[in-house]
Amino acid sequence: MRCFAIDLDGTLLNKEHGISETNRTAIKRRQAQGDIVIIVTGRAAFDARRILAQHGLDCLVIGANRAEVEVGQDRRYFLNRSSSRTIWEIVRSTNVFIHIYLQDKILLPQFSLATLQGGDFAFQEAIQAQLTQYGVETVDEIAIDQLDVIKFMFVSPDRWQLEHLEQQLLQLQICSVTRSGTYNLEVMANGVTKGTAIQDIARAYETALENFVAIGDNQNDVPMFEVAGTSIAMGNAEASIKSRATYLTSEHDEDGIAEALNGLERWEQNKEEQHGEHLGHR
Repeated sequence: MRCFAIDLDGTLLNKEHGISETNRTAIKRRQAQGDIVIIVTGRAAFDARRILAQHGLDCLVIGANRAEVEVGQDRRYFLNRSSSRTIWEIVRSTNVFIHIYLQDKILLPQFSLATLQGGDFAFQEAIQAQLTQYGVETVDEIAIDQLDVIKFMFVSPDRWQLEHLEQQLLQLQICSVTRSGTYNLEVMANGVTKGTAIQDIARAYETALENFVAIGDNQNDVPMFEVAGTSIAMGNAEASIKSRATYLTSEHDEDGIAEALNGLERWEQNKEEQHGEHLGHR
């Protein structure tokens, strides 16, 4: 038995934020063989479940980069309210788009919408995943001290601003900070990463980390690559992500997941022949 930990955006989902029939078939084939397929995403768990249901897939889900674990005994890792308040006070002084992830919805402060009016085409294209998320509720006021926050998502076309904000938050040592794209920051409780998610799954299924295959495309997927026995980077991933992976597959819009699921054993058997190829061993 192998456990496949698969990211959503930029990985399983195509540019239209859907799952192709080819990818769906490949997942179902792996499940029929007795393998476990787990979606490990930065999206809210309820959003991920909805996407899977729309495409007739039944997979376990880890949401918000491991802040929501729906494997074994369900768990939620909330930012403590003091940390949420500190983060909120910092971000309120910036000009960024904000999503606040709760267990059953995502809050969007009305005042932060103005940020989306800026940015070039690349920015507008990159943020479509945020804009199409399920369960977003626009609000005028935020009583942050009364909320159990699973994750903050900050988006801006100004990369310098995001880098500065990231450094501010990391210096506080009260939260985990990662990126799932060029124009965003994701902020969760300390210790929350996709890597610790893989370790959670291994304990739940009493299986070795060597049996895990992590597939992703962005910075928040790197912790998975570091602990899984095998890692596969998408063709659309940045070079820094590809350099961390055991194998490379094609792009998310070219059924890269199906190629990986269908070709993995062949790649493993022919590592030397595949060396330097588009698909196969680095």
